Formats: sequence, structure tokens, C-alpha cells
Amino acid sequence: MKERNLGMFKAYDIRSKREMLDVDLEVRLVKAVGLYLRDSVKVSGVVICRDARLYGPELMELALELFPRFGLDVYVNPLQTATCEFYFTCMRYPHCAGVMMTASHNPGNYVGLKLVAPGLVPIAFGYGPDGGIAKIQELYLQDAPLPAGPARGKVHIVNESSRFVDYSMRLANVGQDDLKGLHVMGEFLSGMAGVDVAMAFEKAGANFQSRHLVPDGFFPEGDPNPVVESSIAPARIAVKAGRYDFGFCFDGDGDRMDLMDGNGEQIVPGFNMAILVPEMKKLFSHAFPGQERDLQFYADVKAIPTALVEIAKAGVGVHIIRNGHSFIKGKLMERFGERYVAAEEESAHYYMNFPYDEKDWSKGHAATENTLFYALLTAKAWKNNPKAYERAQRLQKQIHRYREWPVHFEPAPEEMPHIMDDVENAMKERGATIIKTMDDGSDLDATLMRFNLPGHFHAGVQLEDEPWCQVAQRISRSEDAMCRWEVVSNDRNTCEETNKIIVEIADRYVKKGYAYYGD
Repeated sequence: MKERNLGMFKAYDIRSKREMLDVDLEVRLVKAVGLYLRDSVKVSGVVICRDARLYGPELMELALELFPRFGLDVYVNPLQTATCEFYFTCMRYPHCAGVMMTASHNPGNYVGLKLVAPGLVPIAFGYGPDGGIAKIQELYLQDAPLPAGPARGKVHIVNESSRFVDYSMRLANVGQDDLKGLHVMGEFLSGMAGVDVAMAFEKAGANFQSRHLVPDGFFPEGDPNPVVESSIAPARIAVKAGRYDFGFCFDGDGDRMDLMDGNGEQIVPGFNMAILVPEMKKLFSHAFPGQERDLQFYADVKAIPTALVEIAKAGVGVHIIRNGHSFIKGKLMERFGERYVAAEEESAHYYMNFPYDEKDWSKGHAATENTLFYALLTAKAWKNNPKAYERAQRLQKQIHRYREWPVHFEPAPEEMPHIMDDVENAMKERGATIIKTMDDGSDLDATLMRFNLPGHFHAGVQLEDEPWCQVAQRISRSEDAMCRWEVVSNDRNTCEETNKIIVEIADRYVKKGYAYYGD
């Protein structure tokens, strides 16, 4: 048996290279999850789905064999499924926990699990019943035996694809032929979003063309990640060559949606969210009648300051939040009563408190991702208000940015806090304001360093004409031993000089053999 592979227990999910898991460790892991769901989450049923990854079927078969032995009824779609459809399936079975077998945007040799409790409450390390993934790790180490006796749970086959498409279209208020006249391209990177998105856009009447629609766990186009330039560069060329109005790029499990204009240039999520705010205010008028101007949105630490101002000008509050899908969704659910309704991450994640019934908010809500809903809402906004996207393009051209880039510290992970301190001290010496907490005092789990920028953005903020700059640095919680930096400024020289400082610091660690550069 291989080493116990404790590194797979991440902050927000369970994720590992497949070669680090042999059959014995897979059995041990699935038993630990089953025991946790039964004894800690205290459910009688669990929804299971998988994406296109080559090792998903292997894990799913194990779960179908072992979960019923813990007395759990299993609601399973054995076909390949997008993560957003998995979340919708969990909404359809609200008494159940959920296990999605995916490694998201990681390369094809990764395998993993995303977990939720009933009501789509995230299960993360230290978050969830009895400590969430931390408790699963404890049970994994104990390697408890399987319950004796015959299996008691039942296996039920489910498929919510058509309902998911219809729900998303109704929620976005996009009906038959409402998108007629739009020429749209979707790049799916051989992942899972294609079927649902293509079905919906065809129903809505758009001229929709797909690239790499067929799920393929080998991911022949490269890492299924819309922020990896080598993976999406061909899509940029195709959008421009095909004279599309705009295009979308989705990741491997379909819970990330990046937007590009007709020239193949990205429109950052913050600018897109600002354009979507009016439609979202209409949606939440049913949940908070007469309080639409009191809605609150989150944006992650990498959000471009200009975009934060645009979101605020659209008539909602905007607040910085730490990265991590489980944390963001947990905060949205926790603060829904304070009218915190939606969030965006610059990694192309969009979140929202979604109603179980779009006509009746009293039936409950769940904070999760639904890229199909956001894609439809974006297409609708583009058709009805193209000038808003022209303005976003103009604003973006005034911005200079080094999109988040990594340094790998697998040779010496203990050095990661040191390089973070070195960068922070270098920026502090140059007069940066250092931000490490959210508005409510929660830890940002990152460092935000700002020059000539306010600490909080509201509709009245006027960005200075003089050069401003923002640096976001963090230790990635979804990849192994990786630090990341993003630099953005309204001045090219300031952006280049600031990024150069970080690179020079990183070079020292690379030369010592502590780290290396990579995608």
C-alpha cells in the first residue's frame, strides 16, 4: 500500500494525483466518507455524480458498493455530469448530502471529491459537521471496518439534466428564441458544461457553436482551466475568426465561466458582474421586496478596483472576500438575511443564493454555482445592452495587469510563508496599504497590497488620476505547494515595475532550489 497520502485533504475539497491513490487507499477514503455522512452529517441519503475524469467511474463504483453498507440510500447519475447540475440535483433531494467526483480544473491525472451537507452547506476542512474534511481525514487514518450484515441502503438512478436546463432558463428569464440573433461560441475544453449550455442556447434561439463539446477525461486541449492561456488561446483565435459576438470558456467540471469579446479578449468577471446587477436586482426583488438597493455582493481579492467601482455604481454594496468556493458559499448562506446575495471570483467563478423554487423564495435557497444561469444572463444582457460591454471593454483597455501567476514550492513548501513576508515587506517599504481581513473581520487568507487606492469601494469613489496599483498574493488552497500573485494598475510602467519586484524576489527562491516556475 502507498503512503497514506494525507496531502489530498485540501482546504475546500479532497483532491489528489491518481498515482498517489492505490485501491487500498481508495477503499479507505470511501469508507471514511460513508462513515462521516452517516455519523456526523446524520443523513440517510446521498447524491453522487461524476465528471469526465478517467478515474471517476472507479470511485463511483466503490461508493455504490460501500455507501449502502452504511445504511445510506444513494441517488446516482452514473453518466458524466457537470458540477452545477450536481448542485441542482442536491437541491432536488434536500434531505441528502452530496458527493461530486471531480478535480475541477486540474490536469487529467487528478481525481477528487467535492462534498456538501443537506441544503448544499459546504463541507470543507474545519467547516461542516464535526469539522468537515478534518473529521473525514481522522476517520481515514482510523480505517474502521465496514459494518457487518447485509446492505441496507438502496440505489436510485436519477437524471436532472432537462429540469436543470429549464430551471436555469426560467430563473434567468430567458425563453424560447429570446437570444435569437446572437452569434455565440462555447469552448468546453472537453469538460462537462457543454451539453447543458448548448441545449439551453439552442432553445433560446442563439446561433451557438461549440468547441470540444464531447467530454474526454484525457483533456487533449491541455489543462481544462479557462485561465491557462495555452488551453484557451485557440478559442480566442476562433472567436475572432468566426466573427462571433462573444464567447464563453468553461473548465473541466463546468463550474467556471470565462467571457471573451468578439476579438477574443477576456472581459473580467468583475466588469461582467457589474453589468448583470440590474437583472439580479429584479430577481431578488421577490426575496427582498422594496430593498433592492440594499443588496450586497462579494468580490474576491483579485477583483480589479475599477470593476469594484462599477459594481457599486450599479446600486449594490460590494465587499472583498477571501478565495475558496466553500468559504464564499458559506458566507453567502450565513449572511443572506443581511441581503448578501451573490459573489464573483476573478478565476471565473460566479456564485449566488439560488432559490429552490424561483417563484417562491419561502421554500428556501442554497448558495452555490450555476454557470448556465450566469451564461444565459450574460447573453441576455449582451443582446439588450451591448453598449454596456463596449464600455467595459474601454475600461479594461485602461488597465494593465499580470493575470495571476504561480510559483511552485514542492521542493520546499516550508518556504512559502517566507516569500509571502518578503513580498509584503517590499510593498510596505514602497508605501502600500496592507489589507489582510474582510469587512467583518474575517481572515482574508491572502494579502492585498494597495497603492493610492481606498480600503473600501462605494458608488462615490473616484479613482485618482495618478498611478494606482494593487497586488494580491495568496497560497493556493486547491493546488499543491503553490503561491500566486496578481498585479493590476492604471499605469503600464507601475504595473511592470511592481511585478518585476515580485519576480526578483521569486527568482531568489528559484535559484536556491526551493521553487520553480510553471503554469
